[in-house]
Amino acid sequence: MLKRMATLLGGSLAGQVVTIAAAFVLTRLYSPEAFAHLEMFALVTGMAAVLGTGKYEQALMLPKSGTEARVLFAAGQRSAAVTGLVVLALVVPSATWVAARYELALWTPIAYALPILCALGAHARLLEYWHHRNADAGKVATAQATAPLASEGVKLALATPLATTGLVGGASLGMAVRWGMLSRGLSGLVREAWSWQRVKDDPVLDQYRDYPTWVLAGSAMNRLAQWLHVLLIGATLGPVLLGMMGLARRMVMQPLSLLATSAAPVLFQGSTEVEDGAPLRRLFLRALAAFATASLAVWLCVALAPDGTTAWLFGETWYDAMEVVRILTPWFVLNFMTAGLGALFHRVRKPRWITWLDGLHLAAVGTGWYLGTVRPEWFGGGEWGALIGIVWAKCGYYVLNLSVLVTAVMRHGK
Repeated sequence: MLKRMATLLGGSLAGQVVTIAAAFVLTRLYSPEAFAHLEMFALVTGMAAVLGTGKYEQALMLPKSGTEARVLFAAGQRSAAVTGLVVLALVVPSATWVAARYELALWTPIAYALPILCALGAHARLLEYWHHRNADAGKVATAQATAPLASEGVKLALATPLATTGLVGGASLGMAVRWGMLSRGLSGLVREAWSWQRVKDDPVLDQYRDYPTWVLAGSAMNRLAQWLHVLLIGATLGPVLLGMMGLARRMVMQPLSLLATSAAPVLFQGSTEVEDGAPLRRLFLRALAAFATASLAVWLCVALAPDGTTAWLFGETWYDAMEVVRILTPWFVLNFMTAGLGALFHRVRKPRWITWLDGLHLAAVGTGWYLGTVRPEWFGGGEWGALIGIVWAKCGYYVLNLSVLVTAVMRHGK
């Protein structure tokens, strides 16, 4: 298990080195408004990639039989195709309104490409978990390393001709490259899985009905809670602050998220290979200690960095972004821990607990934003009260989430 995790972390690290190195140049070529376009793009594609599988990618890891897993793969692939149609129906008609409301001048042409990209993102996630099921960490690591290289290269190349949408163009190519890398060698499986009529009445689907219902509903609330700040802050505080939040996400949250998503499937698979009780608890506690140590190290680095760090790294335009990074980092590191360890809820068979927690997450974010807007003095005052209120709400939720997970794992098997 450790070998597979190291391979995945190596792929993530290689991709992040490229992403971080490119950021020092991109922030001098693109304005905060361009990063605001990228944030809205990431909001739509990020939610679609996670929800568009119907959550069957997590169910893929559970059955011992390869035949049963193929049925679940077919269901997830069908869900990815439906996702493209849903995005087409929702995003394209609203493109003009979004462009005006969020001051995103070139959002409309971006919206027309989103249906295909969202379907690709969801299908890529399904393919990734299929590789995890077969303990093929090498292909996943290669995709994680190659996609950022293509993405960042195109962003640099498009800086002059497409000064506002070049970041989105590069991100789109990165998604396509990742899908292409993950689909190599699985063309037979993909073609077979399109025959939905062969599996739609399979009893295997009944055994995992919680995934396209309870787990999907919970994941929808969780993803909306994770990205709700983009909608709320973009609408109330404008595209410049949204762009600075995008830089913070790119430099701190995105690397942590990739590490978490690389480690989570391996940890989940490893947990299925150990017995309930003491062996499972030992595995969980080791993972918890590792995630907590990494989180503390990141938080200390950001807290001790000088005020002018972002200006020195990315240009004077980004001087105020350092304060935004400091505000957001506690949220980022706690999110890293819950994302990396949360798959253990499935190992102890508590998918409905996830749904209730995700509902609480969504309510917490909305409440934090509202209180920060109407009572900014509760969060230190100033014009960023809404942002700080969201961060406080998220941190409280993540602490509760981790506490519930620890309780569930410690009691499982007793």
